Amino acid sequence: MNLIPWKKKKAGNGNGGSVATLQDFPSVLRRMRNEFDELFEDFSENWPALAPQNGNGWKWGLELDDQDDKVVLKAEAPGFEAEDFDLSLAGDRLTLRAKHKKESKEKGSEYHEERECYESLTLPDGIDKSKVDAKYKNGVLTVSIPKTKEGRGQKISVKAS
Repeated sequence: MNLIPWKKKKAGNGNGGSVATLQDFPSVLRRMRNEFDELFEDFSENWPALAPQNGNGWKWGLELDDQDDKVVLKAEAPGFEAEDFDLSLAGDRLTLRAKHKKESKEKGSEYHEERECYESLTLPDGIDKSKVDAKYKNGVLTVSIPKTKEGRGQKISVKAS
């Protein structure tokens, strides 16, 4: 028994468009949810605390700069110390891990905070894996990897014809 009789209305309802029916409601709701999810992701892209959690903590703000003589990776990682990082290079994959534990005992309460971050990315060919340099300053991890002679490429002069 239907309390409210739903009837499919014809496209020519005088408003110039079609009317959604009860059968259309789940797909309309799903589409609306997807639109809100995209809107929220676009808005939160520059706010690590609002970004989707993806199971590995917050997103790193990564910037990879492929320069003539080296590759420089900058990762935004505020609130860590240099000893909180674990970097590894295997093959052409650079893996960044950071883990920070903070415990505080104040009057009548204990506070535990644990932050863990993980990211893995593929580096370009022609890098010198034996000379990786990593520094952490003011919340930014900077990893510099020099290029080999082959990785630097060869300059080609262009002649006027």
